[in-house]
Amino acid sequence: MERRALEAAFDALAQATDPVEIAQRARVIADFGEAALAGLLARLHTEDPKVRGGLGLVAQLLDRDLVVPALRAAVRARDRSDQTRVTALTLLDRYLHEPTDDGLLTAVQNPAGVARQSLRELITAMDESPTALIEYLTQLAEQPADAPGLLMQALPELLPHPHLIALLRMFAQGEDPALAHQAIEMLGRTRTAEAFLALTSLTATLPPERSVLAERGARKLRLSGVQATPDAAPADWRALLSPIDGSGAQLIWFICRQSAERPVALSIINRDGAGILAAADVGHLSADEIPPDVPEGEILSLPQPGTNRPLMLLSVSFDEGRRAVHQAVQQNWHNGQPPPLSYRFLSAQIWQYGPVSREEDADAADEAALAARYGELTATLLDHPAFTDWFWHAAAVVEVAERLGLRHARAARQQAVTALAENAFGPADAASYQRRLRGMARWLQLARQPAIAELARAAAAQLAAGAAGELLFVRRLIGIGLDVATLNLRGAAGRRRVPSQRGI
Repeated sequence: MERRALEAAFDALAQATDPVEIAQRARVIADFGEAALAGLLARLHTEDPKVRGGLGLVAQLLDRDLVVPALRAAVRARDRSDQTRVTALTLLDRYLHEPTDDGLLTAVQNPAGVARQSLRELITAMDESPTALIEYLTQLAEQPADAPGLLMQALPELLPHPHLIALLRMFAQGEDPALAHQAIEMLGRTRTAEAFLALTSLTATLPPERSVLAERGARKLRLSGVQATPDAAPADWRALLSPIDGSGAQLIWFICRQSAERPVALSIINRDGAGILAAADVGHLSADEIPPDVPEGEILSLPQPGTNRPLMLLSVSFDEGRRAVHQAVQQNWHNGQPPPLSYRFLSAQIWQYGPVSREEDADAADEAALAARYGELTATLLDHPAFTDWFWHAAAVVEVAERLGLRHARAARQQAVTALAENAFGPADAASYQRRLRGMARWLQLARQPAIAELARAAAAQLAAGAAGELLFVRRLIGIGLDVATLNLRGAAGRRRVPSQRGI
């Protein structure tokens, strides 16, 4: 009777379609204990991704010390079919997160079959949630080094499925140059609109050597008659830029009001010297939560939770927002660190229209003249609301604050600032603030504040001229940083003095 009940439970699991129901039926099966493990092992021959997913949930609920060795044994059992062994390998990898060592892969007689099954499962998962691709690639990074190559060999049989076009686009933005070139070439041979749009987006977000390949592939597809039009026109998009903050970070919003009820909205965070840090699809927000439309050049002030200051966001053109993203992502490539998976996944939405036009650099002679004209007035930039949280973030500042203590004379503070400016604020710091000031000069110009923008350019030129430690702008940065560090120490000391509530 128990065997019949267990078989009925497995049949019900195979027929379930609702995720909640599938999870409930998996728990019912897991309650059978070792008998459930035997039933699971008997059903490993399935080719149905949905059934395999149910088996994976059951495996997660069973005693790990029993199920992991049993599945490893199934992979290595030569009397088992390839399909059975591949399913066992999949459960170990995807649901139990067990490392798939070379020995297990070698035990499977048909690695190409493993790759094809893996891709079919990816398609099924992306049908339910396109972002499943991010988790898939996260797990793939933990696999043996030849796993992506096996997938590339299996891809032609399943192309031109749109989800696999997305996978190729992600490979093209990855760390492995050889794999990226393969992915770009495969996209160039796939005569579909999705492949054309993928290559078009890649021309704008890849490093130069890969961008050339993507552009060539897109051109070949265009000449072969492939037509592709994005869902929305560039005119439907707008962008919002925060000022560059004291740590060099900037928030960029892209909003496309294809629908008044549910706008498309993306947020991207970059940081000076690092490039793109994160990207997120914020289209789940309601129309009321999306920042309102305002003319270009106007600044929105958005309230923030708690006691945080309101967030300043400048309304700019779509291309202006994309230009900020392009500069940041090129920093990623310069550092030898590809942008995060979240950005790679979402980037096609803003780059499917192709790259933005190049901007001419500011005239160096003009900047030098500005530096001489404004002199020490550049330090007044730090009184502007957009520079409210600018101060020097450095371990050296914290160390000096700890050495000075919570109570110190003004003269001691001034001596500490001078010492930090002359001995700790180095060329790398000067170059970083020079980049940030040029970025802020553009932000202020777009915000229709040309006089302040000119002051920011002058400060950047002064930093470029050398002897940064002698500049009043730099000494104010350091002084504010020292005050912030002291306040933080005072707050920590106050928390340590809070009496225990025990016994009250």
